[in-house]
Amino acid sequence: MLRTLLKREESYAIHALINIIENPGTNAAEIAERLSMPPAFVAKVLRKLVKANYIDSKMGRSGGVNIAVDPKTISLLNVIETISGPFVMDTCQVKKQCATQERKGHCRLKRAWLEASLDIRKSLESVCIADLSDQPKHQYRNELPPSPVQN
Repeated sequence: MLRTLLKREESYAIHALINIIENPGTNAAEIAERLSMPPAFVAKVLRKLVKANYIDSKMGRSGGVNIAVDPKTISLLNVIETISGPFVMDTCQVKKQCATQERKGHCRLKRAWLEASLDIRKSLESVCIADLSDQPKHQYRNELPPSPVQN
């Protein structure tokens, strides 16, 4: 079973932001069609992006969505945390004690999870939506570097 770090809703939000930059004034239905995403899911993601003030939304016949801030100021971490809340590797990072500590009086994982989480957060903060919108589109899987995991 393959498990990804990025949730589908987070991925949709990132792709939607890039699509909005490339297609100013677009709407949720057009984004959903272009990106082959469920329209209701796109609408839900867009509401969260509006609430975070990353995009402006105008209702009506001449409505649509536009980027509201400089895309250089929106990191991947910003988007992920806007959609799903604070990013941590394990709940022990946000509790005084993890479940193992409570039961056994020790935890050997907390430091490893904290270091991994900090590294991932740093990487996600270093990439902004503007960087991604400037990247060429990869139409075919073989144009991408090989994945470390083969499914």
